[in-house]
Amino acid sequence: MQKLDTNLLKKHLNAASQEIQKATSSIEINSIAERLVCSLLGSEHASIWFYDSQKVILFRERTADDIREISLNEKQGILYKCFLLQNDGIYNYLASEKDYVPLIDNVDKIQMKSKIIIPLLQDDNLIGILSTYSSVKNIRNFTKDDLDVLKAVAPYIINVMSKIHPENFTNDDTTYDRRVDFTKRAEIDTLEEVQRIEKFRETKESPDETLAFMANAVHDMRTPANNLFGFLELLEEQISDQRLKLYLKNAKESAGYINELSTSILDRITSHRERVIAQKEEVSSAKFFSDISEAFVSNMYAKKIKFNVFIDPQLPKEIEVNALKLKRTIINILGNAYKFTPNNGSIEFHVRYQKKDKRIKISVKDSGIGIATHKQDDIFTAFEQADDTIYQEYGGTGLGLSICAGYVKDFGGELKLESELGKGSKFYFDMPLLASNKTASFSKINSSSMKIAILMSAENSFTANNIAKYFARMGVGKNQVTAISSTSAYPKDMTHLVSFQNKTDDSIIADAIARNVKTLIVEENLFSINKTEIHGSSKIISQYGYYANTLHAFVDTYVIPKVLIVDDDESSVLLVKLILESEFCEVIVAKDGQRALDTLINAQKANRPFSLAFLDNKMPIIYGSEVMKKFRTYERDNGLEPIYAVSISGDMLKGSENEEFFDVHIGKPFKKADIRKSLHSIC
Repeated sequence: MQKLDTNLLKKHLNAASQEIQKATSSIEINSIAERLVCSLLGSEHASIWFYDSQKVILFRERTADDIREISLNEKQGILYKCFLLQNDGIYNYLASEKDYVPLIDNVDKIQMKSKIIIPLLQDDNLIGILSTYSSVKNIRNFTKDDLDVLKAVAPYIINVMSKIHPENFTNDDTTYDRRVDFTKRAEIDTLEEVQRIEKFRETKESPDETLAFMANAVHDMRTPANNLFGFLELLEEQISDQRLKLYLKNAKESAGYINELSTSILDRITSHRERVIAQKEEVSSAKFFSDISEAFVSNMYAKKIKFNVFIDPQLPKEIEVNALKLKRTIINILGNAYKFTPNNGSIEFHVRYQKKDKRIKISVKDSGIGIATHKQDDIFTAFEQADDTIYQEYGGTGLGLSICAGYVKDFGGELKLESELGKGSKFYFDMPLLASNKTASFSKINSSSMKIAILMSAENSFTANNIAKYFARMGVGKNQVTAISSTSAYPKDMTHLVSFQNKTDDSIIADAIARNVKTLIVEENLFSINKTEIHGSSKIISQYGYYANTLHAFVDTYVIPKVLIVDDDESSVLLVKLILESEFCEVIVAKDGQRALDTLINAQKANRPFSLAFLDNKMPIIYGSEVMKKFRTYERDNGLEPIYAVSISGDMLKGSENEEFFDVHIGKPFKKADIRKSLHSIC
């Protein structure tokens, strides 16, 4: 977009406010606000959608000639995605978007080319959606700058909406009572935000041929990445083995990361401001760091590199970080460690939480070629490598560490190096950590009677030490863990056995069962142990990757609750699973009502009942309310403890005849706090 003249913008806002004061109808006020958005973004059309939570619809203040309402119960379209996830979006090739549904996303029936969309929130509650768009007659490619300007004008638009439908807005504070003052305040807020954007926006130059080639090449990367993602999704549906599903999930996230990265590069090329405005996002800490490490598992195994991943169990469950930059930093450092470590070497990836200082320390240590002392000061300089022969033997440009050092500085830390030529290197940094959920990723284990034996060979000491480190941070005392090399050294009071693959046979498992000892097998060769070939109660971890969650479940006496999600909408399912991923629970999904009912009943018959169910109402075959009606009858007839049932359907209203079958109704769009509160109510 062109540089905004703040004086002109002020005139636009003042003029719009004056017109609104003189307007005689809601439709007229709405039209003035939509024209304002179009003038600011240089777009053809705009729509201000109001959200009606009772009817579960979006509606516009338009004439009878226009489409005025859209039902959200259809659970499709980009508008629905914005409603459900409350995420903004830029769509410059709208018709090719997989979520695009013309009846929902192009109700004006124009030859729409591009659209930009944001949710409108008041006190974290969705009150509407703002979108602006252009047709093929006036082609407009929206940018991140446009998105920022649209967000900047949102307070003003929300104020306009409160004038049109004041009954939809909270009126228990002074903001509502001083509506005229707030109009002026909204103008000021908009101007200040736009000035902030302009302050950081660099002057754009016409890209030269190299930049143009880069932009095209990066853009073309997205097609094979999307194809790979789609293929992996199809493959995932055909596989029942949960361990293989986990690796497929990690592969999908790697394919998604390619798109993330390419988007970042394109944004850097086109707007030159990646380093200026850092956007933090909330992530599940254990999942964020483990996903990075899991991307390297197959490569580490191929080179027989011993790979220890230690992600502090005491890390806060959820943290706010610049996810893309931090991921790029760690991937670059881990990638270098992998590249410069020979076969049969070792690499350690550590993430430590310093609770007192509210900082996090990240390190990657390898047994690779190392860096000479006199070269260590230059290693963070762009296009510098430790030795002139590095490029010929290992490839690369020497640019990565320079970028990483810059990112770490942005995080509030300093990338440091310890290395000795021929013996390996350690890259590390610490940074301040903002926790959005301060609860530890894993609860402390409180069991003084527990006695863990680790059956191992000398070659297993690298991994065994990492396992012991996890146990210690989970609260297991040092005197409760014993390393042994033969079964004759079993502690008499052993309650748990960790056995490496080279030490495990049928007699070991049988003996553990006879002793009533819980067993965990450490797989040393990737995918070489079939879960169906060992006793069902035994757990398996691979020494190549992250295994803290399995270790904790192995030693914790807490029974992990089973959760059933009953919804045929992929976005809703993904969102609930995303919210629950930092919680300790087993999640199963049913995409039609009959399957949901069968799953609930079969779980009871197998004596592995579900503790919690989230149900949408408008499901294929049987509605969610009918599922619960039938299952409540089954519970009463068999004297079972009732499941905690949560309605996540927009049309499941209080006072309806179906309300009695549910414990609580949270509806859509649901909040993290409501989903977690439902889980915590049974724990």
